[in-house]
Amino acid sequence: MTPSVEMADRSGPGYEVSKISMTEASIITARTIFAPESPWFDGHFPDNPIVPGIAQMSMIFDLMQRTMGPGVKLEGFKRVRFKQLIRPNTPISVLIKPAKKTPNRFEYQLTADQKVVCTGFIDIRIGQTVRPPEQGNRM
Repeated sequence: MTPSVEMADRSGPGYEVSKISMTEASIITARTIFAPESPWFDGHFPDNPIVPGIAQMSMIFDLMQRTMGPGVKLEGFKRVRFKQLIRPNTPISVLIKPAKKTPNRFEYQLTADQKVVCTGFIDIRIGQTVRPPEQGNRM
């Protein structure tokens, strides 16, 4: 899944963003939340809703496109670890930063209730429309 949302839109596909920014070192930070009415919870699981792993991965890529621009293309995810369940209305802190040894690979971490809930790497391909950080990619 490769969602694309304009920077001015604060809600993504099934979640809300309260804060997002990118530094000159391409470090992205965000605060998000999946509301109970999110379509991600349809059937997952009606009496015990949790944020599906694919929703978390989709959010990571979406946040990268929001800050870096639609020229960012998904190549794949690596070493994804889902460590804790995320429930509706749980505030999530997102950190995405360039991986140290591999170009176009970013390391990410999701934190909720001061616990790491998901980690992994995302590989991207960068096209011509990537926004440099100094153009004010803040919401």
